[in-house]
Amino acid sequence: MPLAFGYGALSAIGVVIALMVPVFAAWTIDSQSSSSWNDTLGVTIDLWALAHRGHVNVDGTSVVFSPLVLTFLCVLAARFGARAAFPDERLHARDLRLILLAFIGGYVAAAQVLAVVASLGASHISWWSLLLGPFVVAAAGVAWTAWHEREHSPELKALDDLVLDATPLLLQRSIRSGLRGLRWLALASLVLVVALVAWHGGRVWTVHQQLNPGLVGGILLVAAQLLALPNLMALGAGWFTGSSVHVGAVSIGHGAMTPGTLPMIPVLGALPDGVGPWTWIFLLVPIAVGGWIGWDAVGALTRLSSLRAKCTVALCAAALATLVMWLVWWFATARVSTGLLDYVGPGWNAWVLLPVLFVPPAVAVAGVRHWMLNHTH
Repeated sequence: MPLAFGYGALSAIGVVIALMVPVFAAWTIDSQSSSSWNDTLGVTIDLWALAHRGHVNVDGTSVVFSPLVLTFLCVLAARFGARAAFPDERLHARDLRLILLAFIGGYVAAAQVLAVVASLGASHISWWSLLLGPFVVAAAGVAWTAWHEREHSPELKALDDLVLDATPLLLQRSIRSGLRGLRWLALASLVLVVALVAWHGGRVWTVHQQLNPGLVGGILLVAAQLLALPNLMALGAGWFTGSSVHVGAVSIGHGAMTPGTLPMIPVLGALPDGVGPWTWIFLLVPIAVGGWIGWDAVGALTRLSSLRAKCTVALCAAALATLVMWLVWWFATARVSTGLLDYVGPGWNAWVLLPVLFVPPAVAVAGVRHWMLNHTH
């Protein structure tokens, strides 16, 4: 168990060490930088904390912003760390469960230590904000390892049994369909973001030039916006539900929007000047994704399976997709306590509308496909 705890801590600290390379390189190259070594180290830890939805406080301002690309890299590091935590021998399910819990505990403990170290710089990280985020990231890495390695590593055969025993059969059949459906939603959101940036590219470039960030600053500015690309996609997914998307004082709905003042961030120049009533047609995106989930979920069962079983799998798949999307929104929303970005994220009704747009189409399409399979042969 101590070994697994150590691997959990190393998985967290390893990402911080990896982040030191670009941060300290920028600090060294940028002649305009006046930060001390301690402050630069604090910035590195702040980035790690933000990726785990930590609350970073600087000069009385609280910042919550998780660049989802960086969050994914943390999950990837936890995935490899969790795999290394398992010994090369057959284990009982109870031992595996203890190893998994020790790994997650080590990751969360390292987060608390990093929060203390960050206080050596100019910022302060709220310790309580580094409980749930690191727990979710470490658990996601463990789940990824469990799902991928359960069939490929003989020494983890007990992990396969642990996963299967803890997961109802119909839920097992629904996992792939739910996650595949989210890929289509992500693709639609990516198309929306790229289209907006391309359409308003001139305005985005104008804002970038007005900032005059210099070579190093320009590279860092572009990199920071690319790290936040999945955050923008998450906002697009929220907008597809019919909810408004809030970017500070600006609220973008369907058929109307509330203008406001925004900070000088180039990508925000891609926000539309107005929306027409025709934008309600985008509600078809989550409805279509829900229907696809139901169609694909039926394919996970045999043709002779009952209508109830197929509808249950479709329901579970749509519910799983909803839960994953809720988790993504939780990470993707941002807040800055002072300034022009007091809240960035979908409206509260997006959380309610998403299951309404996912679940009924999934169950209905599952029923239709069941009827087709039993009446066309």
